[in-house]
Amino acid sequence: MSDISQLQSLAKLSSQSFHQQKNFIKKVLAGRIVQCPHCQKNLSVYLTDQGESSIRCAKKCTDIALDCE
Repeated sequence: MSDISQLQSLAKLSSQSFHQQKNFIKKVLAGRIVQCPHCQKNLSVYLTDQGESSIRCAKKCTDIALDCE
């Protein structure tokens, strides 16, 4: 029984993380100021020529890779 509860707990944490990252992406791309939940630095969009774009803070404790096609 504990394996099922641990799996459910992991699934819940993964879902929360996904929705938090989704909200960060929406807010940053809309031009709003969003702070990293760890270091409180502002999140920014970083674009590269190789198509490896991300949203991250200056310390990179939050780093969300974007799939831009």
